[in-house]
Amino acid sequence: MIKQKVLIVDDNTTNIRFIADTLKDIDYISIVFATNGFKAIDILKTQDIDLILMDINMPQMDGFETVQKMQTSIPVIYVTALDDKQNILKAFENGGVDYITKPFYPQELLARITTHLRLTKLNKDLQSQVEIELEKNREKEKILMQQVKLASMGEMIDAIAHQWQQPINLINLRIDILCQVFENKKLDQNQMDSFKEKISLNINHMLSTLSEFRTFFRPKKQEEDFDIKLMCEKVLLLVKDELIINNIKININEINNFSIKGIENEFKHLILNLINNSKDAFNEKNIPSNKRVIDINILSNDNKNTIEIIDNAGGIPENIIDEIFKANVSSKENQKGSGIGLYLSNQIALKYNGLLKVENTDNGARFTFEQNK
Repeated sequence: MIKQKVLIVDDNTTNIRFIADTLKDIDYISIVFATNGFKAIDILKTQDIDLILMDINMPQMDGFETVQKMQTSIPVIYVTALDDKQNILKAFENGGVDYITKPFYPQELLARITTHLRLTKLNKDLQSQVEIELEKNREKEKILMQQVKLASMGEMIDAIAHQWQQPINLINLRIDILCQVFENKKLDQNQMDSFKEKISLNINHMLSTLSEFRTFFRPKKQEEDFDIKLMCEKVLLLVKDELIINNIKININEINNFSIKGIENEFKHLILNLINNSKDAFNEKNIPSNKRVIDINILSNDNKNTIEIIDNAGGIPENIIDEIFKANVSSKENQKGSGIGLYLSNQIALKYNGLLKVENTDNGARFTFEQNK
């Protein structure tokens, strides 16, 4: 059994012995003593104390000053011959949890000490349990963020595949044509230069998108100001072919542009996740291909910066709209989604001292990022 330590602070050794004798039969109590405030303060620097019994009238430094210099949250019981109202009030104002006047009955002292030691143990047990639960939550958060990272990487790999599919097909087509022209002996220098130029354009397009994706996953650690409109345009470049395949039109409406200080590629995730959420909603609800529109509105005034992403994909079910930013909550039918994209977006918004909100409109959903200036 781990014993609880009681520190007795009294300049009178007779009082110390009397209190120690009163507590000697309690097997879970260990006694430590100091004959002045300076020694008591030194003891606290090296030992874990559960309860302090503090005399008030001591030379050099009285009990009140000693407790003030201790700057501790350890419970203090003042044990003193002073029984006037002024000192009693001052004792409780100076960190006291109890006040016992001398002379006292041993049973009274014992009862009060054991009561406060029980409370101290309960508080420590509670704090320990809280730490255990916090650690569990931290582990869950690590696992969740790993899931977020893997899901995001999966989405990016899909996007890369979509970006490269068309130029690769075109390159293959042009190689076939080039071979046919060569076999027919109709290949001249102009045709060769034309084929080379077109194939180089396709390759350069693939290299530029690959470079954009690499910087997306290896963001700069140093914060800097980045332009919101340009950032949104870079996001659209990442998903350009995905938007074409899904017949989605995106309008960037620069009502009043602004910049944000931070890591641009990190903030891109917020916009990208919201666009992907709309894309999935268009497909899930079979919105006609000629009516799939997303508006990105960029607004700023004297008080706040705002980004609105508005779609006409039918909106979010009312039964989950209030919990849509929680982890593992998905707006997709039969929980087909991972439920982490919008959670991640909300975490990014909070990191940038912003607020991410959502509301249904007549035709779809409006996500709003707001950041106070």
